[in-house]
Amino acid sequence: MKTAIIYATSHGTTEKVCKTIAAKIDQSDLIDLKKTGPIDLSSYGQAIIGGSIHAGRIQKRVQSFCQNNRDRMLQMRIGLFICAMNEAEFEKELNLAFPEWIRNHAISKKVTGGEFLFEKMNFIERFLIKKISGISQSVSNIDYSKIDELVAEMSQ
Repeated sequence: MKTAIIYATSHGTTEKVCKTIAAKIDQSDLIDLKKTGPIDLSSYGQAIIGGSIHAGRIQKRVQSFCQNNRDRMLQMRIGLFICAMNEAEFEKELNLAFPEWIRNHAISKKVTGGEFLFEKMNFIERFLIKKISGISQSVSNIDYSKIDELVAEMSQ
Protein backbone atom coordinates (compact mmCIF):
# COMPACT_ATOMS: atom_id res chain seq x y z
CA MET A 1 0.00 0.00 0.00
CA LYS A 2 1.43 3.38 -1.02
CA THR A 3 1.84 5.97 1.75
CA ALA A 4 1.79 9.76 1.46
CA ILE A 5 3.84 11.43 4.19
CA ILE A 6 2.48 14.97 4.23
CA TYR A 7 3.98 17.70 6.36
CA ALA A 8 4.87 21.31 6.98
CA THR A 9 8.07 22.29 8.73
CA SER A 10 9.38 25.59 10.07
CA HIS A 11 12.96 24.80 11.04
CA GLY A 12 13.44 21.31 9.59
CA THR A 13 12.59 19.05 12.52
CA THR A 14 9.30 17.80 11.06
CA GLU A 15 11.07 17.09 7.78
CA LYS A 16 13.72 15.10 9.68
CA VAL A 17 10.98 13.04 11.38
CA CYS A 18 9.24 12.49 8.02
CA LYS A 19 12.44 11.28 6.39
CA THR A 20 12.92 8.85 9.29
CA ILE A 21 9.37 7.57 8.77
CA ALA A 22 9.85 7.29 4.99
CA ALA A 23 13.02 5.24 5.45
CA LYS A 24 10.97 2.69 7.42
CA ILE A 25 7.94 2.47 5.09
CA ASP A 26 8.20 0.97 1.62
CA GLN A 27 6.39 2.78 -1.18
CA SER A 28 6.18 6.16 0.53
CA ASP A 29 6.34 9.69 -0.87
CA LEU A 30 7.34 12.78 1.08
CA ILE A 31 5.09 15.77 0.40
CA ASP A 32 6.12 19.15 1.82
CA LEU A 33 3.04 21.39 1.90
CA LYS A 34 5.23 24.50 1.50
CA LYS A 35 6.72 23.23 -1.77
CA THR A 36 3.75 21.67 -3.54
CA GLY A 37 0.44 22.68 -4.99
CA PRO A 38 -2.76 20.63 -4.86
CA ILE A 39 -2.14 17.01 -3.91
CA ASP A 40 -3.89 14.10 -5.60
CA LEU A 41 -4.40 11.47 -2.91
CA SER A 42 -6.10 8.97 -5.23
CA SER A 43 -2.98 6.82 -5.65
CA TYR A 44 -2.39 6.47 -1.90
CA GLY A 45 -3.94 3.95 0.45
CA GLN A 46 -2.80 5.75 3.55
CA ALA A 47 -1.39 9.08 4.67
CA ILE A 48 0.73 10.21 7.59
CA ILE A 49 0.26 13.90 8.33
CA GLY A 50 2.45 15.97 10.60
CA GLY A 51 3.64 19.40 11.56
CA SER A 52 5.36 21.28 14.32
CA ILE A 53 3.86 23.18 17.21
CA HIS A 54 4.70 26.86 17.66
CA ALA A 55 2.97 28.83 20.40
CA GLY A 56 0.62 25.88 20.91
CA ARG A 57 -0.54 25.65 17.28
CA ILE A 58 0.33 23.62 14.19
CA GLN A 59 1.05 25.29 10.84
CA LYS A 60 -2.00 26.64 9.00
CA ARG A 61 -0.95 24.68 5.90
CA VAL A 62 -1.52 21.42 7.75
CA GLN A 63 -4.91 22.56 9.06
CA SER A 64 -5.98 23.72 5.59
CA PHE A 65 -4.81 20.50 3.96
CA CYS A 66 -6.89 18.42 6.37
CA GLN A 67 -10.01 20.53 5.84
CA ASN A 68 -9.62 20.60 2.04
CA ASN A 69 -9.13 16.82 1.79
CA ARG A 70 -11.59 15.61 4.41
CA ASP A 71 -13.72 13.38 2.16
CA ARG A 72 -10.75 11.52 0.66
CA MET A 73 -8.95 11.16 3.99
CA LEU A 74 -12.00 9.57 5.58
CA GLN A 75 -11.60 6.80 3.00
CA MET A 76 -7.91 6.25 3.83
CA ARG A 77 -5.85 4.88 6.68
CA ILE A 78 -4.52 7.96 8.51
CA GLY A 79 -1.64 8.52 10.93
CA LEU A 80 -1.06 11.84 12.68
CA PHE A 81 1.93 13.28 14.48
CA ILE A 82 3.23 16.54 15.86
CA CYS A 83 6.70 17.68 16.75
CA ALA A 84 6.53 19.47 20.08
CA MET A 85 8.74 20.26 23.05
CA ASN A 86 6.35 21.12 25.90
CA GLU A 87 5.81 17.65 27.33
CA ALA A 88 3.22 18.85 29.86
CA GLU A 89 1.04 20.04 26.95
CA PHE A 90 1.55 17.16 24.48
CA GLU A 91 -2.01 15.81 24.61
CA LYS A 92 -3.60 19.26 24.46
CA GLU A 93 -1.38 20.33 21.55
CA LEU A 94 -2.13 17.13 19.61
CA ASN A 95 -5.86 17.69 20.11
CA LEU A 96 -5.61 21.33 18.98
CA ALA A 97 -3.45 20.45 15.98
CA PHE A 98 -6.00 18.29 14.18
CA PRO A 99 -9.80 18.45 13.94
CA GLU A 100 -11.80 15.93 15.94
CA TRP A 101 -13.08 14.10 12.84
CA ILE A 102 -9.56 13.16 11.72
CA ARG A 103 -8.32 12.36 15.23
CA ASN A 104 -11.24 9.95 15.65
CA HIS A 105 -10.52 8.36 12.24
CA ALA A 106 -6.73 8.09 12.70
CA ILE A 107 -5.12 4.71 13.28
CA SER A 108 -2.14 6.30 15.02
CA LYS A 109 -1.60 9.63 16.82
CA LYS A 110 1.84 10.44 18.20
CA VAL A 111 3.90 13.27 19.62
CA THR A 112 7.42 12.66 18.36
CA GLY A 113 9.21 15.18 20.54
CA GLY A 114 11.05 17.99 18.83
CA GLU A 115 14.00 20.33 18.67
CA PHE A 116 14.89 23.92 19.41
CA LEU A 117 17.31 24.85 16.63
CA PHE A 118 18.54 28.30 17.64
CA GLU A 119 20.68 28.63 14.52
CA LYS A 120 17.50 28.42 12.39
CA MET A 121 15.37 30.77 14.51
CA ASN A 122 14.98 34.50 14.13
CA PHE A 123 15.70 36.87 17.01
CA ILE A 124 12.10 36.94 18.26
CA GLU A 125 11.81 33.13 18.23
CA ARG A 126 15.08 32.75 20.15
CA PHE A 127 13.98 35.39 22.68
CA LEU A 128 10.60 33.72 23.25
CA ILE A 129 12.07 30.23 23.60
CA LYS A 130 14.63 31.48 26.12
CA LYS A 131 11.97 33.34 28.10
CA ILE A 132 9.32 30.59 28.09
CA SER A 133 11.43 27.43 28.34
CA GLY A 134 14.62 28.71 29.92
CA ILE A 135 16.60 26.94 27.20
CA SER A 136 19.31 29.09 25.62
CA GLN A 137 20.95 26.76 23.10
CA SER A 138 19.92 24.24 20.48
CA VAL A 139 18.56 20.97 21.85
CA SER A 140 17.10 17.83 20.25
CA ASN A 141 14.49 15.70 21.99
CA ILE A 142 13.16 13.66 19.08
CA ASP A 143 11.51 10.52 20.43
CA TYR A 144 12.48 7.83 17.94
CA SER A 145 10.49 5.21 19.89
CA LYS A 146 7.29 7.17 19.11
CA ILE A 147 8.27 7.25 15.43
CA ASP A 148 8.72 3.47 15.55
CA GLU A 149 5.30 3.08 17.21
CA LEU A 150 3.69 5.22 14.49
CA VAL A 151 5.34 3.18 11.73
CA ALA A 152 4.36 -0.11 13.38
CA GLU A 153 0.72 0.95 13.80
CA MET A 154 0.52 2.16 10.19
CA SER A 155 2.12 -1.07 8.93
CA GLN A 156 -0.45 -3.41 10.50
